[in-house]
Amino acid sequence: MFLEYIDHKCTDEELKEIVCKHGLLQYNIDATEGLLLKPGVNVNLVCRDKDGNVIGGIMCETYLECLDINVLWVAEAYRGKGIGYRLMNEAERLGKEAGCIYSITSTFSFQAPNFYKRQGYELYSVLDCFPNNICSYQYKKKL
Repeated sequence: MFLEYIDHKCTDEELKEIVCKHGLLQYNIDATEGLLLKPGVNVNLVCRDKDGNVIGGIMCETYLECLDINVLWVAEAYRGKGIGYRLMNEAERLGKEAGCIYSITSTFSFQAPNFYKRQGYELYSVLDCFPNNICSYQYKKKL
């Protein structure tokens, strides 16, 4: 007989068990016949000023032959100077070079939806269920 209960405490090892070892990740790898791991590289870029200070960056992972842009940030003083554009172009170039055929990302309405449109991204979904009329926009682009 199984005793089932929900524990509000989860250790790092238990998180690894759920996500990686035998859980969701392995299920997804099996279900996609390994395609989930392709190309399986991270694209993480940083932009620095002449003094070496971080003024921007982009963090992406790849799976299912897709570049997923998780984070794109440029320091406020440097916005509008083409840094985001250069970071995006380089990340897309590296993703394509690794074998990605699409790039995807999401952004909130208070962030940068128009930036992605200007970079050639196509809006494919909007979630408008957040408070204060905040929306989440999902974008894609063929590389």
